[in-house]
Amino acid sequence: MPGGKVISTLNMKGGVGKTTITAHVMRILFNQHKKKILLVDLDPQFNLTQCLRTRAAYEALKKANKTVFAAMEPPSDVGLFDVATTHHAPPDAESLAVRLWHFKDGSAHLDLLPGNFELVKYSLISDSGKLAAVQKRFLHFIANARQKYDLVVIDCNPSSSFITLCALHACSHILVPVKPDRYSMLGLELLADFLDRIPTIHPKPEIAVLLNGIPRTNYDPFTENELRAHPVFGPKVLTNKLKKSKLLEAHSGYTGFATDKPVPYRALLATEIGEIASELVQKWNI
Repeated sequence: MPGGKVISTLNMKGGVGKTTITAHVMRILFNQHKKKILLVDLDPQFNLTQCLRTRAAYEALKKANKTVFAAMEPPSDVGLFDVATTHHAPPDAESLAVRLWHFKDGSAHLDLLPGNFELVKYSLISDSGKLAAVQKRFLHFIANARQKYDLVVIDCNPSSSFITLCALHACSHILVPVKPDRYSMLGLELLADFLDRIPTIHPKPEIAVLLNGIPRTNYDPFTENELRAHPVFGPKVLTNKLKKSKLLEAHSGYTGFATDKPVPYRALLATEIGEIASELVQKWNI
C-alpha cells in the first residue's frame, strides 16, 4: 500500500501496556529515527490522550472538535443512538492533530490525534449501513494521513468491537504487547483467531509481539520460553523486551513522555526503548 505504514497496537487482553508502548516506543522512534508520526487514540477510555495532555488542554481540543471523533463523523447533534453521515471528505489529519514534538529543521514531527469517550456510541448502534459509513470515513481519514506521515500508530481498545474492526481494516501492521503470563498469551491467540475470521481484511496485517513488563530481578522466563517456542507466534516475537520501570507508571502529577522526565534512570530507559524502536524500524522497514 502506498504511503506510510499504519500500526495498530492491540491485544484482546487489557492491562498489557498498549498505551504505554504506543506512547513511549514511538516517542523514542521519532527522536532517534526522525520519522513523521501520528498517534491516534482510538480507545474510548482515551488513556493515551490523558497521558500526554492535561485535562484543561484536552477540554479545549474537544470543544474545538479536534479529536478522533471528527475522523468518524462530522459535527452534529444526532445523539447517542444515531450517527451523522456526509459525502464530504473527513478533515485533514494535520488540522486535527496536536503537535507534541518537532525537529527545528522540519524534518520530522510527533503528533497526537486525541481520543473521545463518544466512541462508545458505536457499541450501542446496530444499523450496519450507518456503521459502514462511519468506517468508510475513518479509512478515508487514515488513507489521507498516510500521505503526510511515515507512521500512523493506532492505540486500540482491548475488544472485538466496531472500532477495533476499523483499526484492523486500516492497519498494515499490528504490534501486540504481551506480558509474561498465560492470560496475555490468550489475548494474543484470540486476536489471531479473530483476525483470521474477518474475510474482508486482505492481505492480513503483519504481526509483531513485544514482551512487556519483564521483571529486572528474579525473572522466571518459563512463559517467555513457551511463547518463543510457539510454532506460529514464536517467530513474531521481538528479540528486545520492555522491562519494568517505575518511570513508565502513570502519575497524576505528570503529563508527558516517561523519557522526558528530568529524573535518574531516564537515559537507561531511553536506551532500552531505543533498542525496541530500532528493531521495529528494521523489521518493518519503517
